[in-house]
Amino acid sequence: MLDLVFANEEEAVLFDNLTEIIKSNGKFGALNSGSLVCLKKAWADKQPVGLLLFGINNFLTLVRVYGEEMGEHLIQVLSSLSKDMCRRYLDTDVQVYIERIDKDSVIIVFTQHKINLNSLVDLAMTMRLSLRGALNQEMVKLTGQNLEVRSGYARIRSREGVDGAHIFYQALCDAQQIALGSLNVGKLNLMEEFRRITEIPLLGVVYQPIVDLRSAKILGWESLARGPQKSRFHSPSVLFGFAEQIGALFSLERVCREQAIKNIGPLETGQKLFLNIHPQTLADPNFTAGQTRVLLSNCGLQPENIVFEITERHPIRDFTLFFRTLEHYRSQGYLVAIDDVGSGYSGLWTLGQIRPDFIKIDMSLVRDVDTNPVNRALLETMVAFADKIGCAIIAEGIETETELSSLMDMGAHFGQGYFLARPANPKPYLDISLPARPSRKKAALVEVRCSVPVGELAEPAVSVDPEVKISEVQHLLENGPPTPISGVVVAKDGKPLGLVMSHDLNRQLGTLYGVALYYERPISRLMDPNPLIFEEETPVELVAERAVNRDKYKVYDHILVTKGGDLVGIVSVQKMLDTLARVQVEMAKGANPLTGLPGNVAIEQEMERRARSEEPMSLIYVDLDNFKVYNDQYGFDAGDKMLLLLSKILNWSIRRHGGDNAYLGHVGGDDFVIMTSPEKSEQVARDTVRCFKRLVPLLYTKEDRERGCLEGKSRDGEKARFPLTSVSLAIVDSQGKFDLNELGRRAAEMKGFAKAQPGNVWVRDRRTPLGPPKGGDEEGEPIFSPSVREEKVSLAQGQG
Repeated sequence: MLDLVFANEEEAVLFDNLTEIIKSNGKFGALNSGSLVCLKKAWADKQPVGLLLFGINNFLTLVRVYGEEMGEHLIQVLSSLSKDMCRRYLDTDVQVYIERIDKDSVIIVFTQHKINLNSLVDLAMTMRLSLRGALNQEMVKLTGQNLEVRSGYARIRSREGVDGAHIFYQALCDAQQIALGSLNVGKLNLMEEFRRITEIPLLGVVYQPIVDLRSAKILGWESLARGPQKSRFHSPSVLFGFAEQIGALFSLERVCREQAIKNIGPLETGQKLFLNIHPQTLADPNFTAGQTRVLLSNCGLQPENIVFEITERHPIRDFTLFFRTLEHYRSQGYLVAIDDVGSGYSGLWTLGQIRPDFIKIDMSLVRDVDTNPVNRALLETMVAFADKIGCAIIAEGIETETELSSLMDMGAHFGQGYFLARPANPKPYLDISLPARPSRKKAALVEVRCSVPVGELAEPAVSVDPEVKISEVQHLLENGPPTPISGVVVAKDGKPLGLVMSHDLNRQLGTLYGVALYYERPISRLMDPNPLIFEEETPVELVAERAVNRDKYKVYDHILVTKGGDLVGIVSVQKMLDTLARVQVEMAKGANPLTGLPGNVAIEQEMERRARSEEPMSLIYVDLDNFKVYNDQYGFDAGDKMLLLLSKILNWSIRRHGGDNAYLGHVGGDDFVIMTSPEKSEQVARDTVRCFKRLVPLLYTKEDRERGCLEGKSRDGEKARFPLTSVSLAIVDSQGKFDLNELGRRAAEMKGFAKAQPGNVWVRDRRTPLGPPKGGDEEGEPIFSPSVREEKVSLAQGQG
């Protein structure tokens, strides 16, 4: 009995049961005790161990042709010759054990003071050539044919914390792969480093947040593996690529899962950890044994916290097994995401069959989604598809603000990328504010009155002469000065003649004969001769409205900006939309929370702008009569409904009659203001009065409608009867620049006059409009002069 020393009792037991372990793996036949004793003693003496493998190629064919007895005889000759080779090429004091494995191979396990891979390569090559020569002498005598011998090798070294049976089995696998030609000495060196990284383990893990693009909250984190710094396996692509080559992908993913779960830390309710899974991993016996669930329980997590990210870059070969296994995990509470959609094997049918909880859009589709109409169309289609099958879109690889705002505009649910946060450990939290989600309705553009001239957004344009060759323009677009650009202006003597967008040029050249027909022709042949061109003082909202209403294939083409007809620069549609979105955010800060209409701050800004302009304007002040009594009797909810009804009527009226320049604001309570052109104001007021008078009774009970009044307390606390709520509108005109204080004074006077009239009414100030005098007395005759009051009422008042 050898006196052996092991690291612990468990290692000794594993060594004693090596035969059963090797046999259970099914790749090699059972080993006798000789190789184990050799290995045990070498380990006890801290000596390195070498393993050589030699086998006969096409052995099964040889047996079918010449019979099993011939095959058995050749293997016996191979074993005998291997002993002779060991005596010839190995030192006399080494321990050697030779054993047959499988039907066509033998292994040699030996100890030696110095064993490295280079010496093993030389030894295996030398012995293989000697064995082949000697074996063929026997083969030629018996059959007249030659045969080929294959060889493999491995170095066996103990590793702390790894059981000897596992190390020995790995060495056998390595030698077999080398003999079959799937491994070489370079890979074997890498394999030792790879196994050290995964077995200690030396793997690091970082986490990248996935952000809800509606609430700016973090949905969860994707775990990403990293090899050790300064290691050849630091890059994930090298790490996983090598693991796939050597058949160690499952074990690598297992270590990555363990590290990700152990280091994620606490998760809030509803937050997720996204784990990358190869499709074939779901069928791995070690994966299905419930190890992940045990690990989750130890770390205080539940299956509901885990999302398995199944990459689309690898095909699913056995759909039946895959779906069955997938449903098994779903039944336990795990969620599923399909990763890299748009770059791999899965089609829409596969996505529809899997019905994932999340679809992760590959960054190749997200890149330039703000300027590339094809990518945008694909993303919009994927969002619609996801909504149809009841899952959520996660856009990967977001790197710019405009990409983010475009994705938000399209309705993408979640986002991930460097612009939001880089991967880190410990898990990072969001450190930026999301841009405002732009409205997805084109009509909303006319609601924004930012009055920013488009010239302020213009960027320098790259321009070319109309006679420049198309090949030169394509090179310019692809390589740029100094980086690729998305569009080129065609101009002559500083005057813009047309526009060439990169995606449009590529589309035309990509046709069957596109290059042959156009490549050496002048760019004027393929330019858009009718791009949108605006003078620099044009308001951005008007430009944006025209831009988004173009033909679909031109909707994201640049806008050309000129000054006196000369080219100033270009503006992208996305930049304009971003500008409008920021203005909406600023305006929303002062918006009325009930109606969503611009509040006092925005109203004052708009009044100041119009006060400085030369344009005539009418201000319509809107107020409700007897609203307080209704609010007291019916409650605040009913009062809010009446205010919303009025806001909808006013909005309908100015859309119908007010024109593009109309503006509606909510001062507060039951007070509203409208700004429109003088010739439109009376029609706006008339329709508002008519519509409100018809609809407001519907907000009362049948009894109150029939009675035509409410009983309540007056301002002095006395009981009284009050008519149903009515609306009063007062119109004040200006003819150019005016004083805001004077406007406020007149509006208050006219409002008081209107409220003094019974029922639903509108009145108009008939005095000279505010602004610079244009002949005659500016103030005109006071409207409240007692001697003319009756006459002025008839001129000023309109009844509903």
